[in-house]
Amino acid sequence: MTAIIYPWLQSYYEKITAAFQQGYGHHALLFRAEQGIGADQLIHAVANWLMCQHSSPRPCGECHSCRLFAAGNHPDVYQLAPVENKDIGVDQVREINEKVSQRAQQNGNKAVYVQGAERLTESAANALLKTLEEPRPNTYFLLNADLSSPLMATIYSRCQVWLINTPSEQQALNWLQLHNYSEISEIQTALRISYGRPLLALHCLEQGWLEKRREFFRAFWLFYTRRSPLELLPLFDKELILQQVDWLLAFLSDALKDKLNITSGWICRDLIRGIQQFNERQTVAGLLTATKIMQKVRSDLVQINAVNQELILLDGLTRLITEVFEH
Repeated sequence: MTAIIYPWLQSYYEKITAAFQQGYGHHALLFRAEQGIGADQLIHAVANWLMCQHSSPRPCGECHSCRLFAAGNHPDVYQLAPVENKDIGVDQVREINEKVSQRAQQNGNKAVYVQGAERLTESAANALLKTLEEPRPNTYFLLNADLSSPLMATIYSRCQVWLINTPSEQQALNWLQLHNYSEISEIQTALRISYGRPLLALHCLEQGWLEKRREFFRAFWLFYTRRSPLELLPLFDKELILQQVDWLLAFLSDALKDKLNITSGWICRDLIRGIQQFNERQTVAGLLTATKIMQKVRSDLVQINAVNQELILLDGLTRLITEVFEH
């Protein structure tokens, strides 16, 4: 059984495998994409193709190598990834380097999937760099890195880089309609609040986030009108907290667009009446201040793990009241 590829990734797969078939394949492929697009599936498919003993243009799915790959226990396929959410350390890289220096057990290719390449420590990146600079025959590194995260320039320069774009809105909508029975308006809203990322939009629909979002903004209106953080604070969910902050940032961004008479690029089109009502007492300067406050809240939630999340949120909501809504 060969890997199924999302339709928006098909052209990347074809270009990569065609390059190998024509003798131009690179020993280190770096895939840069946002989460929720499915780059890991593309990497899986390319690795499957590289390991197949008869692949052209797709893995055969029948050879011993393909069966091992499908079972997830191919002895010549290795993974390098953060463990327990810790950065990838130098010892992990050294272990992989030792393994790929040995002969392939199936007498074919060897493949190393580096998941979260931006999480390599400096010493780990340097250890990996030595292997990338002196590639061994029939050994391929497939690196996945978040598009928004920095990556060491030396690693970047040793790889063939593939930037995986967000699919077109229509392509994403077509795919979502095949996988979800929600109304088209619900699907469109899920896709917008997921910033065009179809896998995240599907997760949003399946987990009922749209109803939670509606409840969240009903509470936000009470928070705004009553100037009370306690109206909104209990609505923050530990599992959804960053998404909820992003919902609020999108709302403020669209409110600013409304103030500036910008009609394109809205995320919260389903909340346009609420935004206009909210904007009756807002200023451009106030909305910019509110956005900065919530961006700081989001940054603190991501970076300051030891601090109680509730305290960070309470401080941000209080600042919205005292620095924006009371003026």
